[in-house]
Amino acid sequence: MSVYLSVAPPDGFTRWSAPDWDRWLRDHPWEAAERICSTGDWAIFFYQLRANSVRGRKLIEPHLDALVNERPLETQGCDDVLSGLRLAREELAQVPATRLVEQNNQFVAAEDLQSMITAAQSRVQRAPSCADVWADLFTRVIAIFESAQKQKRGVYFGNV
Repeated sequence: MSVYLSVAPPDGFTRWSAPDWDRWLRDHPWEAAERICSTGDWAIFFYQLRANSVRGRKLIEPHLDALVNERPLETQGCDDVLSGLRLAREELAQVPATRLVEQNNQFVAAEDLQSMITAAQSRVQRAPSCADVWADLFTRVIAIFESAQKQKRGVYFGNV
């Protein structure tokens, strides 16, 4: 299973009637959702973020249930998550990737985590940080949240 994200229609779209949808879609074709990662990597990412990013976690935690359970976020929630992701990325750039192994608590198989760290080391050609391990995911998710913020809209999960 995979996680897909796209910019959502304006806040309140989950309560729209069929005519409301027809009006909206006539002028705003639905944006195709982008595959972000596997559902497993999504859960691991947020577990590691919560375990290793104090400042980012504070902004993201109020929205964690929606993120993990792939439910739409409205505009304000997206702004909070975007700020939290940016803070987390900065914070995790200062944390060696080896900390992921030290604080794993059996949430991820040790060999899978080591494989992720080794892949990051190959990409960056140095001892990776936690942010390096999750660089692609950070980049993809932040881009979608930035697009939502620019359009003053939320984020929708799903393969549309």
